[in-house]
Amino acid sequence: MANNPEDILKRVSTLEIGDSSRDIYDDWSAIYDNHLNDDFGYISPQIAARALAETGARRDIAIIDYGCGTGLVAAALRREGFTTIDGVDISEGMLAQARDKRVYRHLACGDLTAEIALADSSYDAGTCIGSMGAGHVGATHLPEMLRPLRPGAPLVIIMNGGYYRSGGFDAAFHELESAGAWQIRRLEEFNYMTELDRPGWLLVAEKAL
Repeated sequence: MANNPEDILKRVSTLEIGDSSRDIYDDWSAIYDNHLNDDFGYISPQIAARALAETGARRDIAIIDYGCGTGLVAAALRREGFTTIDGVDISEGMLAQARDKRVYRHLACGDLTAEIALADSSYDAGTCIGSMGAGHVGATHLPEMLRPLRPGAPLVIIMNGGYYRSGGFDAAFHELESAGAWQIRRLEEFNYMTELDRPGWLLVAEKAL
C-alpha cells in the first residue's frame, strides 16, 4: 500500500457494497494513528467519548467498542474515566496496535457484518466509530449490534456523512426507533477531521427497555 495518507483515505472511502476492508486496514495499521491524528486531525474518538460521558453513564460500566481499530476510541474513553472496555475488529493488524495501547480488557477479531460472538445483554454501552458504510458495516447490521447491549444501554455511532442517506442509515435509524428497538437521544451533523472537509453524523441512542 502507498504511504500517501490521502490516497489511503480515498481507497477506504470508495469501497462498494460487498467489498471487504480487512486487507486495507491490515496494511494501514502500522501508520494509521499517525495519518489520522497528524495528517487529518481526526476528532471522532474524543467526540464519541464525550458523548457517552454526557449520557451520565457510570465510569465503571462495561463497554463494547465495535470496529475498535487501533484503540483510539478506547484511549479517549479512558481519558473520560471509563475503565472497562472490550473491542472487536475485523483486522488483526489493527488489533495488534490496539493491544499495544493496553486500553482494552479483552480484544477479539470478528466480522460485524455477521453474527457477533458476544452474549445477549452483556454490555452496558457500545460505541461504533468510523465503521459504517460501504465495505464496512451496513444499516441492516444494526439490530445485531444492539443484541449484546443491555436494555437501556447507550450506543454511540459516528459515521461518514457520505453514506448516511445513500447507505440507508437515515431511514434505518428512524425505523429502529419506530419499531421500539431504541430511542434516539442525539442526532447531529459535524465535521470529524480538523484538517479536511469531512462531514459526519453523531448518533446517541438507547436500547429499548
